[in-house]
Amino acid sequence: MRLRYSFRFQQIGETWLGSAVGQNAHLFNGVLQLNEVGHFIVLELMKHASADNSKSTESTELTESDIISCLTTSITNEYAVDTATAQSAVISVLDYLKAEQVLE
Repeated sequence: MRLRYSFRFQQIGETWLGSAVGQNAHLFNGVLQLNEVGHFIVLELMKHASADNSKSTESTELTESDIISCLTTSITNEYAVDTATAQSAVISVLDYLKAEQVLE
């Protein structure tokens, strides 16, 4: 599971608005609307995609469970929240991204 697009974000109040950028940006006709944690999660997913692209063609595809685990750990390291709260936030954001059809 990974993002289909890269995003550029703009913060307006407490909301982060993300528009697709790059080669396939024209295929996404929407704007992501995220809170601070959602924004953090998408940035982490974009970092993972960048790391995969810079490696050789032998990219290791992470499972959804792996991604949830990694993102949960990242959130608990960045924010003062317990694991259950972080995991709930990750699942919620991933569900939103799936609904917006930006994950593959």
